Parts: sequence; C-alpha cells; structure tokens
Amino acid sequence: MVQRDKREGIDKEEEYFYKLDKELVEKKRKALDTHRSEQMAKERKEKHWMKCPKCGTDLEEVNLQKVMIDKCPECEGIWLDHGELELLVDGQARLSKVFLKKLFG
Repeated sequence: MVQRDKREGIDKEEEYFYKLDKELVEKKRKALDTHRSEQMAKERKEKHWMKCPKCGTDLEEVNLQKVMIDKCPECEGIWLDHGELELLVDGQARLSKVFLKKLFG
C-alpha cells in the first residue's frame, strides 16, 4: 500500500512537471513564431518600401498642393498613401485642368 501511494505520488509529480515543461515549450514556440513573423514583415517592408508596384523602380515623393504623393519616374505611375486621395479631393486640391496638368506634367 505504501509502495502504491509512493508510485502515485511520483506519477502525479511527473505529470505536473510534464505539464509545466509543455506550457514552457508552447510559450517559447509562440514567442519564436511571433518574432519570426515580425522579422519577415520587416524584411518584406524593407524590400518593397517606396518601390513602384508596377515596374519596381524607386518612387519619388512629389509635393502636390501640400500633399506628398509617390510618383514613379519610369512608368509615371502615381501612388497614394491612405487618406491622400481624400486630402486632394476634399479641399486641398480641386480636380481641374490645372490640378491634372500639375499631376501628370
């Protein structure tokens, strides 16, 4: 009986430490996965930052009526960041011949 109680105590102790180890491994795995994802996103951003999505040329920032837009010198594509179109349309610029001429040269 004493032998059996001792064995059950060892089994419970092993189970307890097994659970602790498993939780620790899962926590470290999650942290590594998060770090790896963040690193991949950073590398992807660095690789594509300010590159024309159409031809891959470096984009140039152009001041267009107080709004900095991105323009490709190669294919002459125009790229707007979030909210820039609204700034241009809603008041800082009017869609007129002058605006379009300035935009497209």
